[in-house]
Amino acid sequence: MFSGIVQGQAILSSKKEIDSIVKMDFNTTAFMPSDLDLGASIAINGVCLTATLLNQDSFSVDVSTETLKCTNIGDLEINDVVNIEQSLKIGDSIDGHFVFGHVDEVSTVESIEELVQTKILHFSLSEEGMRFVVKKGSIAINGVSLTINGVTDDGFEVMIIPHTLEKTTFSGFKKGTRVNIEYDMLARYVQNQKD
Repeated sequence: MFSGIVQGQAILSSKKEIDSIVKMDFNTTAFMPSDLDLGASIAINGVCLTATLLNQDSFSVDVSTETLKCTNIGDLEINDVVNIEQSLKIGDSIDGHFVFGHVDEVSTVESIEELVQTKILHFSLSEEGMRFVVKKGSIAINGVSLTINGVTDDGFEVMIIPHTLEKTTFSGFKKGTRVNIEYDMLARYVQNQKD
């Protein structure tokens, strides 16, 4: 489980397909991977993956074909930058919201409003996904916990503050960028009670 407060970024340094698994290696200075235990969970663009190799400034994960199909992890090329977060430990502060690392759908940036210091990003969402978004509710985009600024018939918008632009991959977003979406689990439970 994660909080959606990403610790920084990592760069994809290698990608190798072995049978039905893609082995990916990432370099990072966001934290020291060698301080983690082998098998630790790391969220990469909001996808919970298991660390299979840990070095001082790099780590490896094995990605299944199912994960490649259902997330934007399969889009990654060498030197692409991703958001990363270690899993929560008992006693850690939860400043965002509970993020499980189970991507519900891949969305697309529909438009970007450039303001003086911030950006408003507009995303499309499936009809199913629209059941789980409400204004001022939480959503995870590429692993980042965000508050929904507004809702339309077929999407939603979020405002990205300067700190988030600096600490995440959001500054590189363009129209058409594909992102991983995880609905807020609380919204899912509430909706299930209605059904």
